[in-house]
Amino acid sequence: MRIAACLLAGLCVVLVGSAVHAAKLGDNTVRLLPSKFRLMQNIGPMRFTGENRYTDRRLGRSFGFGASGISLIIYVYDNGLTDLPDGPDSVPACEQFERAKFEIEQGGNYQNVRLISEATRYLTDTASGPRAREAMYEFDRNGVHAWSYLWVTVADGFFVKLRLSLREEVRDEIPEARTEILTTIADALAERPARPAPDPSPRAAESSIDIDPGTEPAEASLWFSYAAELLRASRETAGAMPACGGALVPRYLTELAARRAALREFRSRDAATRGSEYFSQLERIDAAGFLDEYVWHFLRNETETTVPAGLDLPGFESFRLRELAAHAPQTGAHVRVNTVRVLPPVPAS
Repeated sequence: MRIAACLLAGLCVVLVGSAVHAAKLGDNTVRLLPSKFRLMQNIGPMRFTGENRYTDRRLGRSFGFGASGISLIIYVYDNGLTDLPDGPDSVPACEQFERAKFEIEQGGNYQNVRLISEATRYLTDTASGPRAREAMYEFDRNGVHAWSYLWVTVADGFFVKLRLSLREEVRDEIPEARTEILTTIADALAERPARPAPDPSPRAAESSIDIDPGTEPAEASLWFSYAAELLRASRETAGAMPACGGALVPRYLTELAARRAALREFRSRDAATRGSEYFSQLERIDAAGFLDEYVWHFLRNETETTVPAGLDLPGFESFRLRELAAHAPQTGAHVRVNTVRVLPPVPAS
């Protein structure tokens, strides 16, 4: 690897601290406990620097490899779970990947964090070989611009998570470093028998709509219209579906579209058969021109903080205090997604 030139010139810095327990010099392999995987103590120019044993056994151990300017940490753990299927596309693997991304994006002492890409990375050039979820980032840390890869997969009942970090000066070495590291990991994983995911039978539906129990039939159909539009709009919006399945948490515009769909259904009925106090109130709010503001005030996703252009929030506040003092927002249906979002596949190199 040409990164050796950087190492000899002393231009690079280690971005992640080495592990707690120093490497043993008398053994040329590293056992990635608690698993049975083994690695050589050297991966390219990097040498094993030690391991960290966590007090909570569910967190397993982490293993550091590094040289001046490049750092690799490998985490092996089961998080207290059993019967984990191999590969990156189970719900547990997806959840660990999303949690690791959140820690990079929101935690630590990184600045100007930017997610460059996400994919399912083949670890070797064999299509039937192991794969991992991959995220590539760039960020600043202590005034140093860096590039970092995250990989997560499951093998032999354990989560295997890798973090590779390199300084900006060696950016052109990333493809070569990535290939060498992933090939080494793939060879180690191949030493253990595969644990494929069981074939679900009967096949679970991609999504389901849950109507709150006790809802009157006439109102239940309104909430079904709401949930159906919620699901349709989310499918058409990039990144709106929950990455690992679970409850669908809509964004503001999706929530607004879903409420409008239910309100259209309500208005299409004969006045004598509408029979919903809540949707009667919603119709009154819309007639006053404040449905957009109502959804933003009461129902927006808590991650959305930038007020959309054109909202009259002061006007709505006056209307709310005057007309909605006893109003309680309702949501009578919820959408659950039962599938994991599979990232686009990319070759090993």
